[in-house]
Amino acid sequence: MEVMRKLYICTFGCQMNERDSEGVQGLMRGRGYEETPFIEEADLILYNTCSVRDHAEQKVFGRIGNFRKLKERNPDLIIGIIGCMAQEHGASFFKKNPEIDLVCGPGNLSQIVDLVEEVQRRKGDSALFNEKGENGAKKGAVPFSPLLATDRLNEEYGLEGIRYRSDALKALVTIMTGCDHRCTYCIVPYVRGDERSRDSESILREIRDISERGYKDVMLLGQNVNSYGKGLEEKIDFSGLLEKIQNAAPAIPRLRFITSHPKDAHTRLFRAMKDLPMVCEHLHLPVQAGSNRTLRRMKREHTREWYLAQIGEYRALVPDGTLTTDFIVGFPGETEKDFSETLDLVERVEFDSAFIFQYSPRPGTPALKLGDDVPAVEKNRRHQALLAAQKAASLKRNQALIGQTVEVLFESKTRRDESRFVGRTRGYKRVVASAERDIIGEFIPVKISSAADETLLGELAL
Repeated sequence: MEVMRKLYICTFGCQMNERDSEGVQGLMRGRGYEETPFIEEADLILYNTCSVRDHAEQKVFGRIGNFRKLKERNPDLIIGIIGCMAQEHGASFFKKNPEIDLVCGPGNLSQIVDLVEEVQRRKGDSALFNEKGENGAKKGAVPFSPLLATDRLNEEYGLEGIRYRSDALKALVTIMTGCDHRCTYCIVPYVRGDERSRDSESILREIRDISERGYKDVMLLGQNVNSYGKGLEEKIDFSGLLEKIQNAAPAIPRLRFITSHPKDAHTRLFRAMKDLPMVCEHLHLPVQAGSNRTLRRMKREHTREWYLAQIGEYRALVPDGTLTTDFIVGFPGETEKDFSETLDLVERVEFDSAFIFQYSPRPGTPALKLGDDVPAVEKNRRHQALLAAQKAASLKRNQALIGQTVEVLFESKTRRDESRFVGRTRGYKRVVASAERDIIGEFIPVKISSAADETLLGELAL
């Protein structure tokens, strides 16, 4: 009986990285690998990495330090860095960390099986070389050289045919990759390439398969889903794709999407969210700053006024919809006045939640030329102030739901109490409720009894 080889894969970053990891897992399963949660057991270690912020990269670099001990324990171990950091840093990984055997960018992930097998072949040849010496080596034997694959940055997305899913309830579907916007702080276009949309029939095949397998919550992924369709022969936009999905797989209860750029989110999208039963009433619309001066320096291609007008239209058409966003504080040149306008935007809009980050310079981005002139202490102060303002807004929005009954899809148990379950509303609110039986995978009405800024508490309304 053939012994299954062990794959340990660690994923950093966004949902697109999660879906890429699923694709890689599916490909490696087809070659006799099974996943292990224990890195010490692995025959193959893959880190799927993120370059969006320096903090995400530092987490990876911190973990890489353990590779040497793992290699000493298992010389046949193969270690690979894949994803955005692989595309960004390339061969420099090998210079700093000779334990790494392969580096593979996002565009090359469909080749991962061939890459791993080539590393194995090279390791075999290298073992012969080291055993016999240069003069007596078997013909073709050479010293081991690691493998770099980052040459397909702007190729078609290559993992759409992988059926493997790591979750039993929720499915991720990549509909496009790359970005044509050139925000001055953002490294994504340099590590994910230009915008490429999948043709709608390819997406619909995947969606139908997901529906037949009983998935209940589907999320469409792209760096900017609202520009879907650009470059395709078929005349279709993102709203048209949502309509096609509704018609092709109406049994799917919930359909979500992330991420949207304000410049490309329009009335047609909001109407689709209002009219299509499966599309959830949750819009993630990153604004990044509330100051027009900062937005211009970021090259965001929208103004504060444009954004507020969009939000007004969204809330008029989807009155029960939730709204989440992203902010960057301490962007180069951000003055106290600029920051106060961002603070005012949070208080005025009352987002349901927000991801708030301190600016960190990214290699190769235009913002590097602007310097990094907001002191770290001041960045931290502004960060804390914005977090406090958003926490107050989130609490207010959640408290408004007390006494209401909402539909919740329960996804897991809490860590401390197995009789308490965690789920999400259509608006992606986190809800915790108690039950006397296992309710994971069920849609259940819950009456909200209390609220914190991140979580709603309630009772099953059966």
